[in-house]
Amino acid sequence: MKYRACVYTGNGRLESAWKEIPPLREHDVLIRIDAATICGTDVHILEGKFESKPPLVLGHEFAGFVEAVGPAVTNVGVGELVSVEPHLYCGICKYCRIGKEHMCSDRTAFGVHADGGFAQYCVVPDRNVYRVPEGVSPVVAALAENIGCCLHGIERAGVKQGDHVAVLGGGFVGIVMAEFARMSGAAQVTVVEPNAKRRLMAEARGFRTVNPLEEDAVRAVRESSYGLGADVAIECAGRAETAGMAIRMADRCGTVVFFGVVPPGQTIEIEPNEIYGKELTIVGSVRNPYNHYRSIEKLQGLRLEELVTHHFGLDQMEEAFEAVKQGAGFKVAIRPNHSADELAGSR
Repeated sequence: MKYRACVYTGNGRLESAWKEIPPLREHDVLIRIDAATICGTDVHILEGKFESKPPLVLGHEFAGFVEAVGPAVTNVGVGELVSVEPHLYCGICKYCRIGKEHMCSDRTAFGVHADGGFAQYCVVPDRNVYRVPEGVSPVVAALAENIGCCLHGIERAGVKQGDHVAVLGGGFVGIVMAEFARMSGAAQVTVVEPNAKRRLMAEARGFRTVNPLEEDAVRAVRESSYGLGADVAIECAGRAETAGMAIRMADRCGTVVFFGVVPPGQTIEIEPNEIYGKELTIVGSVRNPYNHYRSIEKLQGLRLEELVTHHFGLDQMEEAFEAVKQGAGFKVAIRPNHSADELAGSR
C-alpha cells in the first residue's frame, strides 16, 4: 500500500513523494496520522542548522489512529487514537543505564533520523505508542512530546512557591512554560515577547508581559520584582540575544534555564563575575525523559486547542513552514489525511 509523504531531501528542500508501507514486524504499529505539529527543530533541520539524515520525512510531534498492529502488540488496538514518543534509545550506554536515557549516546528519533509525521502513515514500535484519553483531540495529542519537554524544563527550573519567573519568548513553549511555572507556585510570571499577538495571548491567560522592542526588558523585570530580578529566568525563544538577557535578568541565587534551541555554533558573551557574584545556577533542558505518559495526563488542563492556530495539508508544507518562520501564530499543524479545502477555515 502506498501513501503520500513530504520528504526532506537536504539543502532546504521538501518534496512530495509516494512511499510504500513496509510489512509490520511483531511489535510494529501502523498509524494513520491525523496531526503533526511543526517544531522549531524542524525549521532548524530545514535550514541545515540541526542534525538529520535526509532523505527522510520530518515531524517528531504527531498523533493518529491505529490502522494495524503486529502480532505481539497488546498495549493499543486498531481504531484507537495514539500519541507517539519519537525517541529510540540504545539501552546499554552509560546514560541509559543510569536513568538518563534522553542523553543516550546512540539516540535516534522519528522525524530526525527516521521517517516521522509529515506523511499519511508511519510505522513505529509499540513501546513508543501511547493511548490517548477520551476527550483529547488528535491535534492536542500531537503536542504530547513537546509538553513532555516542557515538563522536564520546569522541573529543571525548580520553581518554588512565591517565586518571580521571567519567560523569554511567548510562543507555544513560552506560554506552556509560563503555565507550568504558575502551577508550580510562582507568584508572578512575566512573559518577554515582541510579537503583539503573542503578548495578547499571554495577557489573556493572566501573565504580565514586556515588549523588549519598546522597553528595557531586564529593567522592567527588576522593577516588577522590587528591584531584584527574576528568581527563575527561562529562555524559550532559542536566540543568543535572549540567552544573554536571561543571565542579566536573574536575581541573586537565581536559576537560568536554557530551554529554547539556540542553533549550534552561536555563542554569547558571559561575564563570569556576574555568575560568581550572584551565585547563579545555569541549567540546560533537552528532550523529555520518561515524561510522555505524564504529559498526556496534562493535556486537558492547558487549553492547548487555542494555541494551535494554523492547519495545513501535505501539499501546503512550504506555506506551513513560512507561517512558522514569520511567527504568524503559535503552533502550526500539518493534517496529512485532510484536504486543503477541509482545513481552509482553520487558519
